[in-house]
Amino acid sequence: MRDRLRAGFREPHRRALAVALLLILAVSLARFQRPAEAERRWTFLARSAAGQPPTPAQSTRFWFDPDYAVFLEALANRLPADASVAVLAPPWPDAYRYLAVYGLAPRRVVEARWMDEARSVAVYRTETGRGPAGAPIPHGTLWMR
Repeated sequence: MRDRLRAGFREPHRRALAVALLLILAVSLARFQRPAEAERRWTFLARSAAGQPPTPAQSTRFWFDPDYAVFLEALANRLPADASVAVLAPPWPDAYRYLAVYGLAPRRVVEARWMDEARSVAVYRTETGRGPAGAPIPHGTLWMR
């Protein structure tokens, strides 16, 4: 009986100590966190708890340029599944090219050097609607041949 009392006495103290240590850790990490980043993470947590997946632009795949996700989504909506497209985007980081290839599948994505083989050309970060055949899409222009 005496051992049970001792064990019961220790258990709440361990829990309280664990909670206190977690709070100390959270406070020490929070002071290095930027408020905008903390707000963004809380938003993701709330969306996750509600069962809502993040949008492509919020995905970690587009950490280098969230606008590129919107550009690729607009391209995917405009092009048929059997299309071939040359996507002209910055050469660095390589993620631009890889995300275009995987994000636009099953469409065939070619590099700029093989642009003549593509039936359409999408240019990221251009002024919208330059040229007679260019169609503005979010953050770029799409030319159909």
